[in-house]
Amino acid sequence: MNSLFNLVKKELRELMTLESVISILVVMILFVGLGFMISDQTEQAMEPVRMGVINYDGESSTYYDTVDSTLDGMYDPATRDQYLIKLYPSSILTDDEIISLMKENGLPNLLVVDQNFSENIDGGTQGKISAYYISENSGAFGGIDSDSVQGFVTVINGAVSTKLMENELSVSPEESAFLKSPVSFSMPDNYTYINGKLYSDITPSAISGAMMTQTLMVPIIIMIVIMVVGSIVISSMGTEKENKTLETLLTLPVKRTTIVSGKILASGIMGLIYGAAYMVGMYVYMSAMTSGAGGVNLADYGLVLEPVDWIITMLMMFVSILCALGLCMILGAFVKNYKSAQTMTLPISVIAMIPMFIFMFVGWNSLPAVMQAVMFIIPFSHPMMVMQNLMFGDYVLVFGGLIYCVAFAAVTVLVTVKLYNSDILLVGFGQTRLGRILAKYKKAD
Repeated sequence: MNSLFNLVKKELRELMTLESVISILVVMILFVGLGFMISDQTEQAMEPVRMGVINYDGESSTYYDTVDSTLDGMYDPATRDQYLIKLYPSSILTDDEIISLMKENGLPNLLVVDQNFSENIDGGTQGKISAYYISENSGAFGGIDSDSVQGFVTVINGAVSTKLMENELSVSPEESAFLKSPVSFSMPDNYTYINGKLYSDITPSAISGAMMTQTLMVPIIIMIVIMVVGSIVISSMGTEKENKTLETLLTLPVKRTTIVSGKILASGIMGLIYGAAYMVGMYVYMSAMTSGAGGVNLADYGLVLEPVDWIITMLMMFVSILCALGLCMILGAFVKNYKSAQTMTLPISVIAMIPMFIFMFVGWNSLPAVMQAVMFIIPFSHPMMVMQNLMFGDYVLVFGGLIYCVAFAAVTVLVTVKLYNSDILLVGFGQTRLGRILAKYKKAD
């Protein structure tokens, strides 16, 4: 029993190094931050649908009163005016004017009640309601609002039907069918604004559904590539220290800047191979996906990558891998052996997991400003969202992210060179001034 206790104590002493403690604390802090961010997103998802209504039928028309009261009943009176915006234009607007009005009022969804709505229903034909949407890069849940709007129209249809049947005693089968569905709201009456162009017969929900596979898979693939490359680099440095080959390398008459450059170059080539393999697979995958998955051909709506876009995507992937490699080489400088190297891969993995979880379900435009800032700072976020940003024409975000990742990678290389020019690789972090101070506090506790 004493032997087992001594072995456990020995292994724990080797594993619970100062580096591993710092790594665990970093992971804990990252997960706490992620929890707060996801909680904020959940609260936003529970907010009422923001929707505008244009009434061409007249404010006191017979059946618009029913439409109006039904919509009012779907919102909390205390916040109704904040989310349900009623617009009364002086004339019939064109499609372009409607989209401009939506943008001015910050409305992603808008219902239009036809000018002959009540007259048609009184005459025994369906009264028409149309819907307009502005589709943006908002992730897997980008179509929830449009689904809610169509649900609203279903409730309106039932309310108008009830009012009709209150005045009817005996009807024919044709009249019965009309009374059950007095409101016309078919797919051709749905208009969605995408990348500066208005399309009919499509909703953001259908677009989101067609892009679902890409939305879910791309962040996962990026995270796996970063984790694999990072693990290889850190483990390699741990093995070099354990086998004393790093000490031999550092004592050779070779500039340490050259050593760092060689390691970065070799790692960069590996990253390029991973990036090329990723892009080949994704090109075949995207070609199949945009050929009409879910009955929607994304190319018909301009949501397809051109050859230049694929080059930008590959470049973003390569640069982000360099960022990961730079971070891994910095962390690798503090490991003592192969075991401690495995622990140091945790921060990189968690940093990659945060944007993965976010962008699997939420798009950039759906994030609040604080969350956007956090996601922009994490270099691994940019390859996860670059494809959708290119599809939706967010070029400022794409090139801003590319410049940031290049700068981030350059900084990590400079820090790595500085570490290799110091003695920390040979004596370890615990023998540095900061390491001794932290170890003193650890003993005091």
